[in-house]
Amino acid sequence: MFRVREIKSKGYILIYTLTICSLCLFIALGCYKMEILIKQNVERTEKNILKVDKEQKHREYILTALDQHIYENIKNISEEEIKRFFNSLDNFSLSYEESTVQYNKDKDCFLVQYYLKGKFYKEELYEYRVDGSSVVYGCIDYSFLKGELK
Repeated sequence: MFRVREIKSKGYILIYTLTICSLCLFIALGCYKMEILIKQNVERTEKNILKVDKEQKHREYILTALDQHIYENIKNISEEEIKRFFNSLDNFSLSYEESTVQYNKDKDCFLVQYYLKGKFYKEELYEYRVDGSSVVYGCIDYSFLKGELK
């Protein structure tokens, strides 16, 4: 009735199957490794972007406080009005944590001194100009302590 036919093979099909399966496995593992590397790169980039630079933070807070002080106390914003206002004040100074900003009457500029971790770090001299109705600051000189305190 039924006849069993013998197939004579020398194992080539098994070798081809194992070769193709291992090739597919290596490709899948390579793709997986690349996805892990992409994820690590994204996490590292996000960490670097979200890192807060202490000096930049102090600069932003001090210049924002200076802007608020100018806009609250001067009605018509112009370079002459700003100069007149700060020349009328005695020893003007604003501070954030330990860092301070002072008006230099001789140079008509603002001197910002940064203190990080209780020690002097850097000072910058900012000139100002009025552009429309906003005050724009530009750093014209800076000096800093050798050896960073980060």
